[in-house]
Amino acid sequence: MRTERDENLLCLEESGGLPFIVSEVPKKSLILKEGECFVFTLENGDMPHGNRAGLGLYYRDTRYLSTLELKVEGMEPLYLTSSTERGYMANIHLSNPDIVTDGGVRIPQDVVNIRRSRVIRDGLVERIHVRNYHTAPIFITFSLSFSSDFADIFEVRGMRRRRRGRVHVPRVSGNTVTLSYTGLDRMKRSTRITFNLKPALVRRGKAGVEVGFTLLLNPYEKQILDVKVIPLEEGETKSPPPYPQCLLELRNSYQEWAESGTRIKTDNEVFNLMLQRSVRDLRALYTTTRYGSIIVGGLPWYATPFGRDALITCYQLMIFKPELARESLRFLAMFQGDRVDDWRDEEPGKIIHEIRQGEMARIGEIPHSPYYGTVDATPLFLLLLTEYYKWTGDLTLFHELRDSVENALLWVEQYGDIDGDGFVEYSRRSPMGLLNQYWKDSGDSILLPGGKLPCPPIATVETQGYVYYAKRRLAEIYRQAGEEDRASRLLQESEQLRRKVEEHFWDEELAFYVLALDGEKRPVRVVSSNGGQLLFTGLPSPERARAVIRRLTARDMFSGWGIRTLSNREDYYNPMSYHNGSIWPHDNALILKGIKRYGELEAFQMVVNGLTEASMHMENMRLPELFCGFKRKRFDEPVPYPVACSPQAWSSGCLFLFLQSALGLEPDAARGVLYINRPFLPSLLNRVELKNLRVGGAELDLLFQKTETGTTSFSVLHKRGDIRVVIEE
Repeated sequence: MRTERDENLLCLEESGGLPFIVSEVPKKSLILKEGECFVFTLENGDMPHGNRAGLGLYYRDTRYLSTLELKVEGMEPLYLTSSTERGYMANIHLSNPDIVTDGGVRIPQDVVNIRRSRVIRDGLVERIHVRNYHTAPIFITFSLSFSSDFADIFEVRGMRRRRRGRVHVPRVSGNTVTLSYTGLDRMKRSTRITFNLKPALVRRGKAGVEVGFTLLLNPYEKQILDVKVIPLEEGETKSPPPYPQCLLELRNSYQEWAESGTRIKTDNEVFNLMLQRSVRDLRALYTTTRYGSIIVGGLPWYATPFGRDALITCYQLMIFKPELARESLRFLAMFQGDRVDDWRDEEPGKIIHEIRQGEMARIGEIPHSPYYGTVDATPLFLLLLTEYYKWTGDLTLFHELRDSVENALLWVEQYGDIDGDGFVEYSRRSPMGLLNQYWKDSGDSILLPGGKLPCPPIATVETQGYVYYAKRRLAEIYRQAGEEDRASRLLQESEQLRRKVEEHFWDEELAFYVLALDGEKRPVRVVSSNGGQLLFTGLPSPERARAVIRRLTARDMFSGWGIRTLSNREDYYNPMSYHNGSIWPHDNALILKGIKRYGELEAFQMVVNGLTEASMHMENMRLPELFCGFKRKRFDEPVPYPVACSPQAWSSGCLFLFLQSALGLEPDAARGVLYINRPFLPSLLNRVELKNLRVGGAELDLLFQKTETGTTSFSVLHKRGDIRVVIEE
């Protein structure tokens, strides 16, 4: 007989680790998030009953509302338009269909405007404006249907469960409807729904509860229905303010977020709009939890802390908000592994992959409490700490996290090097963990020629680059802390690793770095973007770096929109796959930093132009998590990946790393210097102005401009604090 864990294992094994996503994909959807709550609906604002697209109102990895349907006289309103342009709110415009009685048309089509304005603030706060544009008074009935399955987000994504908790009978009291559920974790979860108008009708319907309102509207008269849907864990009491106050507070919060960071303006208004979108998306993903603040992975499926995602995003955002790195490092240090736990792939010193707070994590049906199956989060933790030090000169954080740093280094040297060969590797131990534990963590993302799965432990090439970079940079911090011996040892270890990577990962026939070495030290001889990420760490020799860049920008790797994850010459290339031929913006951003580091400006411009032009074709001019790797053709558009997260944190951070790389900004805050190394504005930009750029305790206003000869010059417009700006070749 199969147990509940057997069923979960079966579902996981079918996908190589975790089930991916639901079976329906809406053509267009609306997503809003604030704090630990987000709402995911169709473009008309509804969550149809029984939908399989994962639509819902979510809080702490549980779906608190699975149905929300608005009807006019029992019919679906006509959709006009919707927008989430401002990031923190959605506006949805609807109108009425013909409303017919036995005597003929009673209310003709398109005379009643219905505007749904919504924000997220401790739940869904929605104001429904109903205006009569008819020349006669109208008498009209609206209904709202609600239900909740209180599904764990892993259930929504496809995981089967043999047992669930108990959904209770809805309770109605005056203007309030309460849906509730008691889980197997013995926690009672409730969804409280309130209205400013007294319902004319409340009844059980196919979707749970149907609430009706009857409105009498004179010509051009408007009425307002306010609805609040508040998710509550047992013991919580919260009630958001009225819609206008919520809107004002969110508007002010987003404005403060934007103005407290470096302000960037270019001469390209489209690029400015893309930057503005990124700033808003990052603010939406910035989340204050009971454990601290961190930028979560992405919407809708990764609205939770991820180690790798947060660390790379903060690395991208040093030019914008260096304090985000400090907050993320503290958050992740709090959950650093302190024991060997095979169920969670945990080891002492290891940084988390992902943490979940839903029922399934709480009772141990899944190992995400937190889950540690990531090979690269630990070296990225060290890498980000060194980058934070470069920008701030702040040794205080290093001393505060000193034990975490030492434990992370110990993990790299012991637990991370499973077979003692000097490389950091991964091997799944949890039966419900990820099969692949590097950034391409889908089950089929790494295959030997002929389609054979490599045997673990597996050492991917870019992970070694992260370790190399982190150790070299950490040596400087230890030196500043007065520990010369420790610094020298780290430099020696980084150089030994560099030589070993060059010896074992470089393939003369491919003229490229292999993707990985498996447990039998067989090279995974495919050309992938992973070797490109080595560039930003500075590990490759100049000659090999140039060879890598030539291949990355050749037709088999560069689609015209961006660099693919896998060459189209490889046997298992698929431009529609998650990791085997698609294009990931964050991957390209890290590669671009390396391309610029090695001074290949033509290649840099080619890739930047491709990605920014792709973004212009995307919805809301937003770079998604990934898109398909099809070849770019004339009059063509990039092909979306159907279930990509959008926004996704490390995609939202891309433009900032593009600019930092292009402008050649290399801070040394401890010495009070900002180096500017070969600034180069690509063809889409002629002028870039930075205001309030922070380096250490100083602030700078800088202007970069193209000259008549095509080079890029810069000038310091204003300087506050002790800082020198030095041109460096």
